[in-house]
Amino acid sequence: MQQYGINNHTYSAAIYCRFSKDDGRAEDSSSIHTQKMMLEKYCMEQGYSIYEVYIDDGYSGLNYDRPDFQRLLNDIDSGKVNLVVTKDLSRLGKDYIQTGYYTDIYFQRKKVRYIAVNDNVDTQKADNDIAPFKNILNDMYSRDLSRKVKSAKRQRAYSGYYISAQPPYGYKVDPSDRNHLIIDEQPAAVVKEMFRLAIAGNTLSQISRILTERKIITPSAYKAQNGDTRFSRYHENGQSPFGWCYQTVRAILKDQVYTGDMVNHKFEIVNYKTKERAAVPEEERIIVANRHEPLVSREDFERVQQILAYRHKPRKHDFDNVFKDLTFCAECGYRMTLMMKPLKAGLKAQLDNVSRDELKKRITDMGDFLRKQPTTITEYDEPLVRRLIEKVTVYEEKFTVEFKSGVTVDVNE
Repeated sequence: MQQYGINNHTYSAAIYCRFSKDDGRAEDSSSIHTQKMMLEKYCMEQGYSIYEVYIDDGYSGLNYDRPDFQRLLNDIDSGKVNLVVTKDLSRLGKDYIQTGYYTDIYFQRKKVRYIAVNDNVDTQKADNDIAPFKNILNDMYSRDLSRKVKSAKRQRAYSGYYISAQPPYGYKVDPSDRNHLIIDEQPAAVVKEMFRLAIAGNTLSQISRILTERKIITPSAYKAQNGDTRFSRYHENGQSPFGWCYQTVRAILKDQVYTGDMVNHKFEIVNYKTKERAAVPEEERIIVANRHEPLVSREDFERVQQILAYRHKPRKHDFDNVFKDLTFCAECGYRMTLMMKPLKAGLKAQLDNVSRDELKKRITDMGDFLRKQPTTITEYDEPLVRRLIEKVTVYEEKFTVEFKSGVTVDVNE
């Protein structure tokens, strides 16, 4: 431990320094180096023995869950520290309620003296009436700064600038323009393949299995592999970098950024103190068209959105039931659903009491029936079926198809 001063053994002092990007440039008077030098000099002049220097570099004054601040509190609780010294009150914190709690309640309860040098605050003295007002001013400063940052970001979003912390999978930041995206060839090829697989009729679960079987590394693994330390925690303890999940596949397939549009304001901070974020509804997001090179055409993107809209839950099987939500039982009138039941021999698909083979035959018969209609139909998929058919009623020996045109046709098995 660092030990300074020999004239005052009453106090075991903790020097606390904090600096965040909101406080200005690192070379100004609030920098960590400047704070540390100033406070060490102050303690030496006062004859206080310094127990430890605690530093939180890059942490907001509204966040009290800072590593070294928590370490300081633990040392206070352990009786190792009975004097805390900071450059000013804002270094301790900028939330006037929380800062007031520490200065007026916590420190006094623990019999800890607190000194904010530049603000002339000393809890051992009686003339600290100005401290609560300084805390409120610090809080107001943070609120005003948060409002200004939000406004500036929104203006940049309306201009179509890329302003996110990390580029979407398949893109990277343009070296010549920080606010522009360019294609990252390796993951871009994966994104294109995902859209192709989706259009070919593969479900989210099937796509994730295909990518895993092909040993294509996940987006987080790719970012970690390329030096982004924020994602390294996802692949610690020997976790596989090839473990795709359907949630990741769905997020990529639903992201409009792959059409060349810049999509901003997906999340917003609802509390400037806690930095809590909330998702912004799609209709309120800021979208500027044609800001970078697309990976998929708008037509293919919209087709995939239609396919995803008809699948409320990702299928965990490979059976394509394009008549979901359209099929009803003739006896009870209830909608008939495709279910997967675990059996000793494996999974079995059922449409109520209809076996997998029978269900597959009925759907195949329906497809054959559609192809025989006097139209230009050459294939059938979910969007096409739903444009044509209103309802399918299943009887024991036949099923009846009610078309949206008003025509009803009986199909015998």
